[in-house]
Amino acid sequence: MYAGDVWGDVRFPLYEDQVEEYMATSARIGNFQVTALVDLTPPPRDVSVIYPDVPADDWGPYQDFALENGMWQTQFCAFLIKAIDGDGQIVLVDTAMGPGEEPGKLLEELAANGVEPTDISAVVTTHPHGDHVGWNVSYDGDTSMATFPNARYMLARADWDHWTSDEIAPNVPAIGKSVQPLEGLGVLHLVDGEEEVAPGVKILPANGHTPGHQVVVIESNGETGVIIGDLFHNVAQVTETQWCAMFDWNPDMARASRRDILGRAARGNWTVFAGHLKIGANIGKVSGSDDRFTWQSV
Repeated sequence: MYAGDVWGDVRFPLYEDQVEEYMATSARIGNFQVTALVDLTPPPRDVSVIYPDVPADDWGPYQDFALENGMWQTQFCAFLIKAIDGDGQIVLVDTAMGPGEEPGKLLEELAANGVEPTDISAVVTTHPHGDHVGWNVSYDGDTSMATFPNARYMLARADWDHWTSDEIAPNVPAIGKSVQPLEGLGVLHLVDGEEEVAPGVKILPANGHTPGHQVVVIESNGETGVIIGDLFHNVAQVTETQWCAMFDWNPDMARASRRDILGRAARGNWTVFAGHLKIGANIGKVSGSDDRFTWQSV
């Protein structure tokens, strides 16, 4: 099963009590402000479906803070990286779920932060699952256009090769709708390994969730932050790093990348931005070592 099959063209009804969650949270990394922008919050799902290999009893220690009434709750986010002094490039990491029957709020969230689509100079795709590429492309009838027309769309070559293959692309609508058009629009930039996005912002490979999954590291004035994409889908995985969600393409590689990035974050006192954690708790610090860490929201 591909994550695109799960999220790619699905729209969810919104709960009234979730409307208040359409707000941004942010943290300062040196001269940068990194802001989480919530596009859409879906209904909770059965945790045993999302983590089929984790026995129900193993969730016991995490019930109070990792689950909501025993269910897995997520949200679909993008992250805005913007210099506090107003200089430099404006970077968007992922574009969340996008428009549809229940349209996402990303463009409204950007406007609330004083940013227009034309202001974005780079869009980094951590991986091309449907809940991370939804606003990549806009349509006027059958005519496609880049939603962020002045941006380079930076996607790992390994993910491009995998997801646009003849075996996979026809089965994942989000690829044909939101990823493949980027090539013809002349905005696609394929990434091989580590690469600078803008001064102080770089991509690091963290493969496993997908073949080319990548994270974004922000460094400024002695401070470091990392936007982790789908390195983990629930805060319990910070401690139980061996747990993998059903969406992971290669669980062994996903575990190794999770432990590597969390280890770097713990040793370097990095601020971690986790898009699938609940707003208000999705920016934090980690401590620990080896393969078990602790999350502390900031």
